[in-house]
Amino acid sequence: MAPKGRLAIIAGGGELPHIGMKEALLAGEDPLFLGLIESDFTPREHSARTIPVHITQVGKILKTIQKEKITRILMLGKVRKDLLFQKLKFDLKALAILARTINRNDYPIFLAIADEFEAMGVKVISQKIYLQSLLLPEGRYTPKKFSSQELKDVEFGMFYAEKMADLDIGQMVVVCDESVIAVEAVEGTDETIKRGGVYTKKKGGAVVCKSPKAKQDNRFDLPTIGIHTFQVMLESGCKTLCIREGETLVVDPKAVIEFATKHKLNFCVVGKSGSKVLNGNQKKIPST
Repeated sequence: MAPKGRLAIIAGGGELPHIGMKEALLAGEDPLFLGLIESDFTPREHSARTIPVHITQVGKILKTIQKEKITRILMLGKVRKDLLFQKLKFDLKALAILARTINRNDYPIFLAIADEFEAMGVKVISQKIYLQSLLLPEGRYTPKKFSSQELKDVEFGMFYAEKMADLDIGQMVVVCDESVIAVEAVEGTDETIKRGGVYTKKKGGAVVCKSPKAKQDNRFDLPTIGIHTFQVMLESGCKTLCIREGETLVVDPKAVIEFATKHKLNFCVVGKSGSKVLNGNQKKIPST
């Protein structure tokens, strides 16, 4: 039985909104897309369930939520960080929310928006609820075992990736020989990987580490990777990708692992055991 009240998915770009929609429908929900016009969102086969909205027109979004009798919100998909620096026309409600934030980083803005929804009696739910199949247990998912230096870089990189996330700067660092080569900020994942590759391509041993905050709010901005991440790594000469167990979404895990294996890239998921378990048996995707 589906939860009471209607679910709306505030949808940015990428696959996550569509995976969330599919899983919500399977669970018996009657979900609605609020598709952000400023993102790369497309409704695909769900145009009848989609209402386009401007990210800058928060007042209209709130009125739409009331009109459609929405009781729960799921926030999924990419929204470019640089939008705040474009010449966009924010409505009064959006300006009021921005004025209440301690800074213009992602996290304070997400929290302020969530508070606005909660004040209306609308609950913002965890991204994990309909994306459980995208979370992988700790372990090494590609054949090649790590060298002792690579294991040191994994530990080193994941430590600094979490620290950067805690500071609300970004969720990714590129490291090599226990040195931070590139840190993600407003430019996003792809450009960070490319920049890291510029300085390490000759050596060919760069490790890309992606992590949430130590105390991540699962309602928004969970780290996400997919085949495209590995394609950029391949082009840039970065060899290893590490993510955090239970806190990083992997879009189409089977295809991701097949791509990484085919191109001799390394992929691991770091959990409470740290790097100790990564040179054990190659991990398989859990059967569903």
